[in-house]
Formats: sequence, structure tokens, C-alpha cells
Amino acid sequence: MPDTPARIAPVINPDAPGPVRTLLENRNAILAAGPAVHPVAAALPVVLKGGLVLAAMVPLRVLTTPPDVEPPPGTVFAGAAHASATLHWLAGLWPYAGAAAVLLAGARAVQCVLHRRKLRSLDAATEHYVQGDHLTVPARVLLSRAQRAQSAVVSSVVHRLDLIDRQRNEIVLPVQVWEIASALREYSRLWDTTSDSSSGEVVALQAARRQTLRASRDGVEQRVAALEDYAEQVREADLRYQELQQIQRLTEGNGEAMELLARTAADALAVAEIEAMTAQAAVVEKTFTTALDRASAAAVIALPTRATA
Repeated sequence: MPDTPARIAPVINPDAPGPVRTLLENRNAILAAGPAVHPVAAALPVVLKGGLVLAAMVPLRVLTTPPDVEPPPGTVFAGAAHASATLHWLAGLWPYAGAAAVLLAGARAVQCVLHRRKLRSLDAATEHYVQGDHLTVPARVLLSRAQRAQSAVVSSVVHRLDLIDRQRNEIVLPVQVWEIASALREYSRLWDTTSDSSSGEVVALQAARRQTLRASRDGVEQRVAALEDYAEQVREADLRYQELQQIQRLTEGNGEAMELLARTAADALAVAEIEAMTAQAAVVEKTFTTALDRASAAAVIALPTRATA
């Protein structure tokens, strides 16, 4: 077995409530959204940006007030007046801009509240979740072996075809792996609490404690070994099933070969029949040729050549 653990997948308690399982399955996405932020701190930048926009729009509204006298059409002053009127109209939308800023700030605050709740729920659901960071290196090795055995079973052909009680595998195997993972997490937690000491009495107690923990880990390893034995038996069943499939294909191929041989015998009979027909045609042709020669000879006698004038 490998001395260093392979990458292991997080293990979720199969008996956890549905909402908790859904939350844990989305754990990586929730953590990727970042740490918890206070709603006010999250909404404040949006409010400030909105305030800056309003601070620019309100004075612009005043500065672009149309003059009482319109400039003559077609002049430069007329073009400037038109641009000023457009800016005046846009600046007049400041109430809507302010409302949009408030809505965006509120949405950001609500988003932060919901995210904080999800993070708190994740913390509360820790008991239903085991990942590699929770385990010591030996424990990670054992959990990796258990997960590989589970994967070997559920990915086998005999499992997919329900030849080895697929329903039971899908119910029992996740429970087995979870119980192994949770036992290894507890072992790792207790192992990490042990420490070295110069006191002879403490050293003796620590040694006894670690010996007890090793015995517990050995018990888990026996359970993992049993899972690996089951996975090996499933692999053997897969091989036997593949051999059976090959034998069936070869048997079907023999039947096709016999059919081909039967067709070959029929071809031989057909050849003999054609050869007989050919011989018969040759006799007819010979008889016909003889009769034709006789007819020609009779014609010479019966129809003498006319003398030339």
C-alpha cells in the first residue's frame, strides 16, 4: 500500500438531512464566495459610489438649465444648446439613479446576510463532513484505500448490471465509508492532542494513550481491508463475466461458421448440378450439330447448284 495518501474526496454523512447534504455538496462554491462580511460594510461602497454619482448629477442639472432665449438654428450656439439640453435631461434622472443605488446596496447587504448564514450552517454541519485536512497522514491513507475500494465496486460491470445486488451496494457502501471516515477523524483529533513531555509519568500515559489509538486505527484498517477484499472479488466477478461474454460470442460465431459450411456444401451440390446440365447441353449441342450437318448434306443433294449462263 502507498506510504503517502492520494487525494481523497470529502465524505458526507449519508444519513444527514437533505438540506444539510445539499449544503455540504455546495461547500466549495460557498467557500469560494469569500469570508463573511458585515452587511453594512458590504453595502457601504455601493452607497458611496451612488452618492458620488448623485453629487455630480444634481449640480449638472442646475448648470445645464436651458436659456430663456433659444439661439438661431444651424449655428454653433444651437448645437451647444442641444448638447446642454441632453445633459440636463440625463441629470434629471438623478432620483432614479439614487433609487437604483439604494436597491443595489440593499441587494448586496441581503447577499452578505445569506452568505453569512450559509457559512454558519457549514460550521454547524461539520459533524456530518470529513475532509483530508481533518485527518493525519496514516488516517488519510486508510480513507483513500476505502474510497478506492468503493469506487472499484460501483464502477464495475457486474454492479451496473445489478448482478451483485446493486441496491445494497448503493446503500451500504456509503455508510461503511462514512463510518470509517468519522472514526479516522476522531482518531486524528485524539492523536493530535497528544504531546511529548519530559515527565516519566506523563510519557508513560502518553505512550499508553497512543498505543490505544493505534489499536483503534488497526481496527479501522481491518475494516478497510475487508472492503478491499470485497472490491477484489467484484473485480474477479467482472473478469469472469467478460470471459463468459467472450465464450458466448465465440459460440455464436461457431453457429455462423456451421451455417457458412452448410452453404459451402450447397455450393458443391449446385456445382455438380450445373456440371450435369452442362454435359446435357453438350450432348444436345452435339446432336444438333450432327443433325445440322445431315440437313446441309441433304440440301446439297436436293438443291443442285444452278448452272451459270
